[in-house]
Amino acid sequence: MANSSWYYREMGSRNKKTGKLSYYQVRVTDYKIDDCECPARSFRSYTPCKHMKRLQQKLTHLSI
Repeated sequence: MANSSWYYREMGSRNKKTGKLSYYQVRVTDYKIDDCECPARSFRSYTPCKHMKRLQQKLTHLSI
């Protein structure tokens, strides 16, 4: 059976120069929050970032 994965769009912080909001794709595979495309994941890939934690708080049926 193939793994089913889908993406959620999570809001990031505001850019101080332009004032625009940034959005990041958070990947979920088999109801487990897998990965995020934010820069924090490139520095600490072993810990969940704040976007992954925020998505888990909103959707409690998903696990990190």
